[in-house]
Amino acid sequence: MNIDNFRRAVLIVGLALPMSWTAGSVAAQTARSYGVKVSTPTINQTASSAVLPPGGDMVTNSGQSIVVGSLVTAQDAFAIVTGDADATDGSNAVSSATLGAVSLLSGLITADGVVAVASSTIGGNATGSDAEGSSLANLVVNGESVSYPAPNTWMALPGVGYVVLNEQIPTGDGVTTSGITVNMIHVVLLDALTGVQTGEIIIGSASSAVGN
Repeated sequence: MNIDNFRRAVLIVGLALPMSWTAGSVAAQTARSYGVKVSTPTINQTASSAVLPPGGDMVTNSGQSIVVGSLVTAQDAFAIVTGDADATDGSNAVSSATLGAVSLLSGLITADGVVAVASSTIGGNATGSDAEGSSLANLVVNGESVSYPAPNTWMALPGVGYVVLNEQIPTGDGVTTSGITVNMIHVVLLDALTGVQTGEIIIGSASSAVGN
């Protein structure tokens, strides 16, 4: 997986999409992406986040090195969001989050590259959203190599909680609205005694939504 080439491709798409936007459009779009999010009783941190402004445009954000205690280390996080809205042609929204090497929970989960992509479109007799382009490179979970995890792959993390890989959450009715949230690595932290959720870690998140 060549993350640099992927980022260039998304940037090219982002430059092209807003050219079709028209003020006063009835179509709408939203998009957000981020590299790392950690939520615990003592930590609430989101790094390298990008949010699409009203009316559509392109926004980027990046972080060269991200460290959140012993929970996360991540390199070269990059977030991109872009979108357009047109009264005739419809609406598009694309978001992506890419990272280089990542390590979670002192090496319990590692990957050499993370790409999350969420794309939504409406108009031209088509409405839909997908996660095409999302991927994980050299992923290892609790000592086990995991290649090309299917959407919403669940794995136990004994003594910690569990992880959902390539998490995909669709939204909208598929006719007048459509959206999707993609979380490439989503760790849910659980209390070892009670099983109550105590926090979460998300690596590589992208979401997009469109509607009339």
